[in-house]
Amino acid sequence: MRIVFGQRNFKIKHLDPHEIGLTTERNLNYSIEIRQNYFHVYWIPFFGTGKIWGIRRDGNLYEIPPEFLYEIKRKQIKVRSPWYTYSWPILICFGFFAYYLNEQIKDYNYKQHDMQYFAESVVGFDQKIDKPGLNDVFILGNTAESSSESTMYLKVEKVYPDKITFSLIPGFFLESSQLQLEECYTDNKGNLESVTIPKSLLKKAFARDYEVSQAGNFTGQDLLKSGKLYALTSIEKKFLPNVEIARTFIDYEVIQIELTNTSNAFKIVSIKNVSNKIPWNIKLPLEVPSGTEANPTKFVLSNDKTEKFSFYGNQDYRFDIKILDSYNIEYTYQIYGTGSSNSIVKL
Repeated sequence: MRIVFGQRNFKIKHLDPHEIGLTTERNLNYSIEIRQNYFHVYWIPFFGTGKIWGIRRDGNLYEIPPEFLYEIKRKQIKVRSPWYTYSWPILICFGFFAYYLNEQIKDYNYKQHDMQYFAESVVGFDQKIDKPGLNDVFILGNTAESSSESTMYLKVEKVYPDKITFSLIPGFFLESSQLQLEECYTDNKGNLESVTIPKSLLKKAFARDYEVSQAGNFTGQDLLKSGKLYALTSIEKKFLPNVEIARTFIDYEVIQIELTNTSNAFKIVSIKNVSNKIPWNIKLPLEVPSGTEANPTKFVLSNDKTEKFSFYGNQDYRFDIKILDSYNIEYTYQIYGTGSSNSIVKL
């Protein structure tokens, strides 16, 4: 990139020699012209580099006679440089102002977006409290003690019009078990404390005002009647099906896909081919017991060997399996692939 810079000059004033006492004659055919020298970058004046005093006659500029220059200095005739001669401090100030203004606009837009997101999250919290699912977990943070051990996990058990009954899983108990939340709940379900909390109180357990949420001084509510104040920090879906492909066998007539379940029990209620026409031999509904990461439950999807079906010339396949979990919530997974290379995704 070529940078253009250099020196230029422009006229800033002209004077009549008679007006400044250089001669007693009037109506002369010349005038005194003062020009400003300046350093420029891309022709924008950055700073002045002195003045030129000259004689303007018949459109031409000539050097001023020494006696005139001496008289001008003696009379202390001064001509100020125009403000725009020194544009660099103006440009710097303008740059700082533009940067400041841009940052203010960005901060304002960010705050407006943040406020909108906060308002939507309040509405979302209210909706989840009004209509919670049986696989929802309400997570409470102790406002006086910020630690994982002081966190409380409330698993929804029963939903009433004005209140919710939970199973309580203390954070310290979860950590000591060294299990995932779902496994800890499943293993200790019969021994967990039960607590019922009004929906109206739950809606007061999180900051509903944006400024209060930003200040971080929300005091919380005594939701557990323990004398400790808790804030509702999140409501999360847990106990979701976790189905993965373990291995696949395929030849020209048969495909066998072994899958694992590391979540709660569920049942497969339908299998629907999207591409190819595999004649599945699964008796529906297929009950799949619960499993864990350490001890996953395995089950196999396979087809019948028939003369009317073959993978010869076409080993591509795609099919949907619909499952119903223990909370009667329906999920759809899609398995697709070519040969023994395949993937599973939740739709």
